[in-house]
Amino acid sequence: MLDELAEQAKVYDVTGRALRVARRRRRAVRLAPVAAAAVVAVGLVAVAGLRPDPSDGLEVAALPTVEWLPKRFEVPATDPDPLPATGRVGQGVLLYGRSVAEPGPPVLLTTDGRQHRLAEARSNRDGLTYSYPSLSPDGRWLGEQRAGRYVVRDLVGSARFELSDGHAPVAWSPDSRWLLLTDNLHETAPPVRLDLTTGAQQPVPIGDGEGWRAVAVSSDGDVMVNQFQRDNTPQRNLDLRVVDPMTGRDRTRIQLDLNPYLGPDEGRTYVPPRLSPDGRTIWLGVVPIDRPEQGTPGLESGGDLLLVDLTTEAVRRTRLPRPALTPKTGRGPTPPSGYTGRMEPIGYLPEGVLLRSTDLRGDALRIMDLETGTTGLVTVLPADGSVDQVLVRGG
Repeated sequence: MLDELAEQAKVYDVTGRALRVARRRRRAVRLAPVAAAAVVAVGLVAVAGLRPDPSDGLEVAALPTVEWLPKRFEVPATDPDPLPATGRVGQGVLLYGRSVAEPGPPVLLTTDGRQHRLAEARSNRDGLTYSYPSLSPDGRWLGEQRAGRYVVRDLVGSARFELSDGHAPVAWSPDSRWLLLTDNLHETAPPVRLDLTTGAQQPVPIGDGEGWRAVAVSSDGDVMVNQFQRDNTPQRNLDLRVVDPMTGRDRTRIQLDLNPYLGPDEGRTYVPPRLSPDGRTIWLGVVPIDRPEQGTPGLESGGDLLLVDLTTEAVRRTRLPRPALTPKTGRGPTPPSGYTGRMEPIGYLPEGVLLRSTDLRGDALRIMDLETGTTGLVTVLPADGSVDQVLVRGG
């Protein structure tokens, strides 16, 4: 099953990964000289521009890649086997849902190309689902709802930790040591920080649960909480506290007016801030908000990122790529009326922002290097739309 995936699968190793990514970003490739080429298509002629000769000294950054993701991914014709409740199955690569009449539970893809169907995520309370699965940044740990409990298990070992029904993952620490969870069945319950080296579950006192929400956990175990608004008023500021998980006392607090970085009709998206893989910055989504009374949209239809340095509080805005409305590179017919496509961030990785792009080019995963702005194709998804949601490591 999925022989092509098995051949392409690579074992994920976080050791020195950030250094390797930095080196790739510094590397550049010279453009080879080519002659002008004419391309004839549908009666229209598009001329490819002349590329500069290497003697011009121009260099461009190498396209970013994600080594542990497959180049192509297919949904098997038959249901994958259930994921064993215990035992080693190998590092996880991604989780996906299926776009069928009876989709069933999500499916786990491991580095050897095998697929495993997760358990039915049903709550004991009323038969509904209050949680969702999640993979750690190193692909070692899987969190899933199983038999009325939220179970966090080691996919390459035997460790297994359980939390009460209703718990859901909020964020993993960049080094995969900690998992921050919230209790969706008890809104007043404090978030829990799970230590994956010992299994210790630490309730984190964050203060007024009505105005603050836990959003991230650092590699040293500190928890970050963000002030949020319950109404539809566009949020144009950042109030972020880094708290001691034992006492809830602030270690640091960042309060920023984001108006200088936003247009008059823009605001932060409803998606919580994300801690960067190196633990140095917080990433915020920015979107146009034309009708605040209808709520705040997500990044899937277009938006940017604000990168806030946790030490200097410097803010940098980075434009995210937009969906391709037409595959043509020259002049040609306009896309169908009302067609916009989607370009949704689904992962924040050392290599950059992983995007799920669904447009006239097809369905694919792409990676954007935040330093250079270049975007590279990572994984081609099935063209028949059989893949619904995709969750990758750390997502």
